[in-house]
Amino acid sequence: MQSRNRIVTAALTLFMALPNTILAQSSSINTFSPYTFYGIGDFNTPGTSCVRSMGGAGVAYRSGTQINYLNPASGSAMLRQSFLFNFGAEGANYYLKNRETTSSYNSFNINNIGIQFPVARGIGFSMSVAPYSSVGYRVTKREENVKIVGGLGDVQYHYSGEGGITQAKAGFGVRVIPRLSLGAEMVYYFGNINHGYLNVITRITGEGDHKTMSGTHEEQISRIFSNFGVQYDFIASPKRILTAGATFQPGGKLKPKVTQFLSSEGDTISFSSFRSDFVMASSLSAGVFFQTPKLGAGADYMYQNWGGKNNENGSADPVRYVNTHSVRIGAQYTPDRNNIRYMLRRWTYRAGFRYNTYYMQLNKRQIDDKVITCGVGFPLRRGSLSELDLGLEFGQRGTTQKGLIRENYFKISIGLNLFGADEWFMKRKYN
Repeated sequence: MQSRNRIVTAALTLFMALPNTILAQSSSINTFSPYTFYGIGDFNTPGTSCVRSMGGAGVAYRSGTQINYLNPASGSAMLRQSFLFNFGAEGANYYLKNRETTSSYNSFNINNIGIQFPVARGIGFSMSVAPYSSVGYRVTKREENVKIVGGLGDVQYHYSGEGGITQAKAGFGVRVIPRLSLGAEMVYYFGNINHGYLNVITRITGEGDHKTMSGTHEEQISRIFSNFGVQYDFIASPKRILTAGATFQPGGKLKPKVTQFLSSEGDTISFSSFRSDFVMASSLSAGVFFQTPKLGAGADYMYQNWGGKNNENGSADPVRYVNTHSVRIGAQYTPDRNNIRYMLRRWTYRAGFRYNTYYMQLNKRQIDDKVITCGVGFPLRRGSLSELDLGLEFGQRGTTQKGLIRENYFKISIGLNLFGADEWFMKRKYN
């Protein structure tokens, strides 16, 4: 019992410390994409490394040994006298190309951390913290207007952005009747997004650079939303389970506090502070998942309503917020988890595919994101339900047409999933 208490205490301590770690991350660049110039940035792929390796399909996934961040109703599958702890991180390489230039960047992020435990029979409680979106870009543009260049010299405009939004969740999953489970959770969004602007003139006559104007645009986010889920087992037997699931998150105004500052040659030109009417999308997800002792396969569809007029930046910007669609398909296979002789037969092999549309159109062009995923899960020891997961993602987004940028990226995710009943709740015997 003392061993269990020490492990649970350590897990809770790490969970409570994570927001400080993620806040520290939000002050640096955790993604590299010019597509984060507008809006609230790139969205983090939700789910554990296990689910992400299956293309992200998991709305209907039920497991008593793994946390499912995609649907709070799944918490009702918790086994009695158990405790789940999950930690994930990812590294990424981005290769960007337009018609003139190419560039590449690397990043590393904490992906998620969560705990889940049973409150009563058929009732599970979970808490988690994960990045929701990230902003990161460095863009330099040279003035091409002949009259401006002839009068001033070489004029360069420098744009930069960093930060992001973190989401903290707490919720319950309840088995209402033997095959039906409902779930609800509170979702708290917080973080900072910073945009910077600077133009530099190198005069035709004279020496040195001349800084003419600089500005900052900072958004502070702190807002609570909710999320609801349902799962129903159409087939529930020891040999096969077929589950359908759905989630719904109401949208609403994010109301970030915006601070804008503009200066020239050290003199303040303007300063303003106000609440933005940026609207978070409402989202609806639905999926199915089929499981046997060896095989699991599922498919999800998600729709998000980003078409709020309050999100438009103005007619001068080539941006239009649009509703998005996402399709996720994946499967996993475990030859024989209890095989004594062959270690490779105890591993779980996963693969999947994901297709997303971006929530902004640029230059009247839809931005598509296509991803192939794969991964493997390693039991920490023979007979253990605790697992170390490794996932790979290969994706492409955007195009080089109409002045846009094509992004090719590679991501590797690592997840640690600890199942408490392995040894945390074992009764010790002493002679």
